[in-house]
Amino acid sequence: MFSDNEEKREFLRIDHETPLNFKLLAGERFMSKADIISQNISACGLLFRTVKESSIPALSSIVWVELDTKMVNICEEIENELVIHKNGVFGRVVRIAEGIPGESYDIGICFLRRNEMSEDQIQSLISDLGDKK
Repeated sequence: MFSDNEEKREFLRIDHETPLNFKLLAGERFMSKADIISQNISACGLLFRTVKESSIPALSSIVWVELDTKMVNICEEIENELVIHKNGVFGRVVRIAEGIPGESYDIGICFLRRNEMSEDQIQSLISDLGDKK
């Protein structure tokens, strides 16, 4: 059991506050969202914050998050099984919580991994993403 002060996370998180673009898989296409700021990133996933309720994806939604080249390289170095395409990584929404009370929302994304998916599933995600950002 963990005491109230013990860290329960399996991976070290790196603070990384920067504006992000992401696309939400909705129906048969990705929908772009804006107004989000990453908070931190780890080998397992990332946490971002938004002030707009309209930018909150549903729990368990699949998203593609665009990262800068440096962060993509760091992610690949730490975890070589991530499903990375272009300058972004695919993930699943696993947490939605109030950020700053009454002002923002925190969304946790768990990265998708190649060893947990079939090649057809990966190609379907890439196909759904298309060349548009």
